[in-house]
Amino acid sequence: MSELADYIAELRGRAAESQADAKRTLNPLFDDRKRPPRDFVESSFLFMRSCDIDAGSRPVPCPAWWLSPDLRVAPLSDLGMPTRQLTAGAAYRFTATVRNRGDLPVPSAKVEFHLANPTLGWDTRFATKLGVGTGRVQAHGATEVSVDWTVPPALSGHRCLFARVFSFSPLDLPLDDFALNPVVDRHVAQLNLDIVAQGSTLTFDWVHLRNAAERLEVVPMTAQAIRALRHETVTGLTMVGAKRWTEARDRLKLEFRPGEGPAIEARRTDAGLELTSTDPEAVGIERQQELTKGVLAVLQTLEAGRGDHRKFAELFRDYRVMSAQTVRSQVTLALPQLKLEPDQAVGVNVVKRNLATDQLTGGVGVFVVGVER
Repeated sequence: MSELADYIAELRGRAAESQADAKRTLNPLFDDRKRPPRDFVESSFLFMRSCDIDAGSRPVPCPAWWLSPDLRVAPLSDLGMPTRQLTAGAAYRFTATVRNRGDLPVPSAKVEFHLANPTLGWDTRFATKLGVGTGRVQAHGATEVSVDWTVPPALSGHRCLFARVFSFSPLDLPLDDFALNPVVDRHVAQLNLDIVAQGSTLTFDWVHLRNAAERLEVVPMTAQAIRALRHETVTGLTMVGAKRWTEARDRLKLEFRPGEGPAIEARRTDAGLELTSTDPEAVGIERQQELTKGVLAVLQTLEAGRGDHRKFAELFRDYRVMSAQTVRSQVTLALPQLKLEPDQAVGVNVVKRNLATDQLTGGVGVFVVGVER
């Protein structure tokens, strides 16, 4: 064992010498540029984008991170026509674009695909695992990883897609066993996008911690957000201004069903619903904020190459304990009639917000469309 340790130390010493020699002999050749080549870092940096500007750094820089451009679903019968409506008995291909910002290639990046009800929040225990795909991702490259899956009757209709990437060699793992949270974890991406008819009902899972104070809101999508989607499933629709939704918002009906376990209450507000969940045996709200803030700070430190992951093992362990304390409540939205023609649509985001921090903690994009008369 000591011989192996000595050999590793020797290799690291030789690598340091090579880096120093490169800076001394090669960097001067780049004097006419503002930035010489960076040092080689012996690690990968796997991620999937949550929006166009996402480069893997966390916290996520996206205003609507539940609409990932790196996930798509298409029927095997027509792979050129992505869809958001799943038909029982039909076979589909679920695809994720995996990116690697690191200097080490990943010979076998693995991607788990999960399908869930339209959901505000995330937890693998409230989702169906479709399978695991693999692919090689070169350093500073990207590749598509897919799985094919036939939809059973119980999972047809509107569903949200989650994907999580990881690698064992080099070691590049998600933060959590259960949580599917792209806000803090670059390994996770979500495609929570639904197209529903005006006047219909839509049921959401509301996944929250056992101690929680959250608000559900239904807010119009901005024109910029709609343009950024670029999903084929909505390009054929004529978007109607947000005023149409604002005028009908008071006719939106909500029905709440609390999950099992803690004391859960919900009350109607002008914007939607406010939820309070209380469990004296679970991690408190203030401690939740401390752990989340601490984890984000550590991730930024590690990304900058200024820390050792092992030194923060206790923090990450406490964070995983907290994020495992989830409950699934449900809320049903009865959408109002918006006087839309069959080719017209209004885009809204159904979001949940942490009342203590005012930060978004979940979201689903919904396009409300007109129907044939």
